[in-house]
Amino acid sequence: MKCSERDTEPLRIQDSPARDDLRKTMERAEKKQNEYHLEQDLYRTLANSSQVGVYILQDRTFQFVNPHIAEYAGYREEEMVGMESLSLIHPDDRRLARKNAIRMLKGQRFSPYEFRIITRDGRIKWIMETSTPIYYKGKRAVLGNSMNITGQKEARNRLEELEALESSILDAIPHAVVGLHNRRFIFANNAVQTVFGWFPEELIGRSVRLIYCSDEDCDKIARLFYDNLEKHRTYSTEFLCRHKDGHDLICMMRASRIGERLTEGRIVVTYEDITERKQAEKELEASREQMRNLSIHLQSVREEERARIAREIHDELGQSLTAFKMDLSWLAKRMAQDEQLHGKIKAMSGLVDQTIESVHRISADLRPGLLDDLGLVAAMEWQAKDFSSRSGIACEADLYAEEVPLEKDLATAIFRIFQETLTNVARHAGATKIFVRLEAKDGQVILEVTDNGRGISRKQINDPKSFGIMGMRERALLWGGNVQVTGSRYKGTTVTVSIPMKSRGEE
Repeated sequence: MKCSERDTEPLRIQDSPARDDLRKTMERAEKKQNEYHLEQDLYRTLANSSQVGVYILQDRTFQFVNPHIAEYAGYREEEMVGMESLSLIHPDDRRLARKNAIRMLKGQRFSPYEFRIITRDGRIKWIMETSTPIYYKGKRAVLGNSMNITGQKEARNRLEELEALESSILDAIPHAVVGLHNRRFIFANNAVQTVFGWFPEELIGRSVRLIYCSDEDCDKIARLFYDNLEKHRTYSTEFLCRHKDGHDLICMMRASRIGERLTEGRIVVTYEDITERKQAEKELEASREQMRNLSIHLQSVREEERARIAREIHDELGQSLTAFKMDLSWLAKRMAQDEQLHGKIKAMSGLVDQTIESVHRISADLRPGLLDDLGLVAAMEWQAKDFSSRSGIACEADLYAEEVPLEKDLATAIFRIFQETLTNVARHAGATKIFVRLEAKDGQVILEVTDNGRGISRKQINDPKSFGIMGMRERALLWGGNVQVTGSRYKGTTVTVSIPMKSRGEE
């Protein structure tokens, strides 16, 4: 069959309304296609420039991933497209991650969920993710947004570990430790229950007034804390506090500011219950006072006994020896001129003189009469001269306390300490000269004895066998005084005694 030339010409659509409608339809279709591609390009640009991971999941495989998710997973984008999503997730987290994703897609969960992935090089990273149901290329799909929170997670874990460590440290402290912000509790350790009877959770957010006896006390200690912590890092004081059951307790409180500066009124305070210790100290001090009074009484009784014995020796034995010497003289005058008998009587008379001198010396050593008759200064002057004559050690004395009225027992204590220093010099110092000074100054009687001997070491001063030094210190301590011993090798030794002048009854 032959075709005519007319048959081979292209089909021509004559201008008509139908032709216009077709052209407009094709133009609209082309425009929509262009708009679709522009929209796709826009979405892709947005996804690729996003700072979070973006992916499209369909049939459990990645259909699209942006550079961010590929970067933290350790793959190239083209490698991840087509990869099964569960293969990235840590085996222990797959079930829970899938469950959370399904709940979110069903609208049953709205908060992001977390899980771990294993990167291409085997590292484990934490991911936080949300998912949204979409249609992609005409089929149901999942749009996912994810963030690599490994750094935050590690920081959070470190913070939790640090907080746990801090909590363990706080709970290991046997004293109550609290944090305060503008006088309100912001944290407390478990020991607050032991010290104050409150559970830590009962205190949080409440005023620190709970553990003080009154509003005035609370204000007072707050001013002490904040005023001192403005200038210093720490501050300590003792203060009366109150237990939950109402009884009072004495606490040693140590406050420290939180940070370099006290800008927000944040401080940490440690409370140590020292009630029993203070009571024990009070009882111990009372016991010591009783012992001091007993020691002073014993010293007084001893001195009285010394004085009595000294008087009896001086009066009775001295008088008897004097009478005996007079009888020997009477007998010598009436005896015949027998040289042998007269020589014997003379020798006996000389022995009696020596005995009388010994009686006087022993009597003076027991209790110098000058101490009772003329006072401390006269007795010390006599003692210094007597010491010098017996030992051959020159003694220079400057005694300025003559006008100071001292009670008898105190004067005796100072004199006995002076005697002990002279004894120590004679026994141990190897000195050729000593200097004695006695003065009253600032309500204290000060005795200072310095020698030019071989000196004394710190070890010798603190030697528990140094009974002489111990005895001096004990005598001074009974009167609220002290004894200091100083010296250096070959430069002599100085003993300084300082005792309050007021009587013990005035203290």
